[in-house]
Amino acid sequence: MTPVRGRRHNARYSYQAGKGSVKGKRHSKLISPLVALIATALIGSTQPSFAELPPYAYQQMQKAAPEYLEIEVRSVRTGRASDGIEVEVEAAVTGVRRSASHLRQGAVIRIRYVHDTRHLIGPGPIPVLEKGKKYPAFLRRDPKEKVWRPAAMGRSFEVV
Repeated sequence: MTPVRGRRHNARYSYQAGKGSVKGKRHSKLISPLVALIATALIGSTQPSFAELPPYAYQQMQKAAPEYLEIEVRSVRTGRASDGIEVEVEAAVTGVRRSASHLRQGAVIRIRYVHDTRHLIGPGPIPVLEKGKKYPAFLRRDPKEKVWRPAAMGRSFEVV
């Protein structure tokens, strides 16, 4: 190939991007990593991010909880909330390990909380309790609404 007058011939790249030309190979080498990068970014962005608190954080919350009870769930009512599922549980106290409000075995309490369905970074969601099952419960009393609330976030109904 003779160089065009006024232009220098570049031996590294062919002026024709045909089969086997250097220019065509260079182009395919750039596209492959670019496609992989875009695919990884798209797949990674569709997966929810989870960042659970470490176990010692839940242990501290459980130790600080004013109420540490054993409960048996009698009924569960659920409803919609802006950030998840609103849950109201009626439970019988079957055992008292610690109680700042002087609860006794046989008492019936109402527990109200929101089960978060957004999967945000931070503490795990509080589980929706099941009727008829027994749970350990780390709670605090809400004097305004006369209900109990979970005191150890997502680990309020299990011992860590």
